[in-house]
Amino acid sequence: MFKLFSLASVAALGAATVAAEDSCVLVDFTAETSQFADLNAAIDLVVSANVISSLLSKYDPLTLEDIALGNFSYSILGQDLTITPTIDSLNITGLSSILPEHVNATSTNCVDLGAYSNGEISVDGSLTVELKELDASATAQVTVVLEKPTLAANVQVNMYACAPSVSSSQCSNMTVMGLETQIVSLTAGGDYSSILNNLLLKFKDAAVQSFTLDFAKVTTFDISFDSSSSTLSSITDMLSGYSADEINKKGDVYKTLISTINDQVPSLLNDLIDSKLQPLFGATCLTEN
Repeated sequence: MFKLFSLASVAALGAATVAAEDSCVLVDFTAETSQFADLNAAIDLVVSANVISSLLSKYDPLTLEDIALGNFSYSILGQDLTITPTIDSLNITGLSSILPEHVNATSTNCVDLGAYSNGEISVDGSLTVELKELDASATAQVTVVLEKPTLAANVQVNMYACAPSVSSSQCSNMTVMGLETQIVSLTAGGDYSSILNNLLLKFKDAAVQSFTLDFAKVTTFDISFDSSSSTLSSITDMLSGYSADEINKKGDVYKTLISTINDQVPSLLNDLIDSKLQPLFGATCLTEN
């Protein structure tokens, strides 16, 4: 009896999956010009209505832990070193001051996203840094405060819409105008999470392809290492040039810092997507009953 029930359950799940696949198709962003126009108009609306601050306040401050970042190379004291950073803990404050830019399609499943803040974003973190060639590691405490930062990212998103052959009685697409109506209805007070959850049900997967950070100035930039290694002590002495004043000159130190951040942040954001958003992806165009 148990085997029969198990086989029946598997068969039912398979049938449901096939039904969803037959009813849904992946969205081609380049064919959705009018929807992007509506989306950008909606962005203007939610910014003016202060909805974004309300949404992001739930994640401000944002705390992350145990995130492995990608390796990068750096030449210090004439030696090329492979540096592997791991974020032990990270605390980001000021996210509720971030406002979105317009969204633009760059391919069938990729979009350019942008955001900016007229305030400050503060980052406090503890990192473990490993240097492969020296067989050494150290813990670093980092505090960075950015004034008026701007952010841009290219994101690959695969999401579903109703197949053209499926009748509207069986499947209906979530439109920007529909989302806008829901958002307006909640501006006087309400929970926006249900709107986000319904949107994420349409997602199959998502990943950040590239990231670009800039800022008006750095008001705080402190890095301190905890290590007994004399070699690492020499390296930390070299990093003394990475001060807020030096970075704000927008010279070589600034360019190196920005390049390193832009290379590393996609790993951080993709970890955030996997841990916070991916569990909410439904990979369907069908509405949950």
